[in-house]
Amino acid sequence: MVNIPQGGSAVQNPDLSWSQVQETILMLGIVVAQIRHAMDDSSSSLTTLADSFAGTAHHIEALKEALLEVGHQLPSDLNIEARVAEINEQNLRAVVAFQFYDRLSQRLDHVCGTVSALAGLVSDRQDRYVPEKWLSLQERIRSQYTMEQEKMLFDAIIKGMTINDAIALAGSVTLAESTALEGDIELF
Repeated sequence: MVNIPQGGSAVQNPDLSWSQVQETILMLGIVVAQIRHAMDDSSSSLTTLADSFAGTAHHIEALKEALLEVGHQLPSDLNIEARVAEINEQNLRAVVAFQFYDRLSQRLDHVCGTVSALAGLVSDRQDRYVPEKWLSLQERIRSQYTMEQEKMLFDAIIKGMTINDAIALAGSVTLAESTALEGDIELF
């Protein structure tokens, strides 16, 4: 986590110890805090929603089994199995949408780590001028990425590609391709 300079911002009342580096670190801390706060807020809602879908799927399957046991009493035009299959397919589409949220959450967590590590390096009066420390930071950040798209984006920008071009390159990997490269996405 970003170590916030003591006393907060001194922009309103600068003195001889005022530093643009401290102000930069403070602003990076705000970015990390905002991302973490948004992730925390959305996480509990998403967990509730995921539990709801899992419970719904369980109840639907139990209802299907109960109805099929007494099926000889039900009109055949109810198409119980087809309707349950349709509901299960809708639930599956919702789970895929949760996978996208999970990927977003992972990316934001990596952004927080990157910003925190950057703030740590910039705040060190000696290390910020040492190229090997910057290389070490880059290697550490890249090694923490779990998604192929993140690695592609990072590599492209490090090699000098424009942000838009790097996003287009990384965006060309679909969820299915990325999942195949990385293994199944596990939620929660």
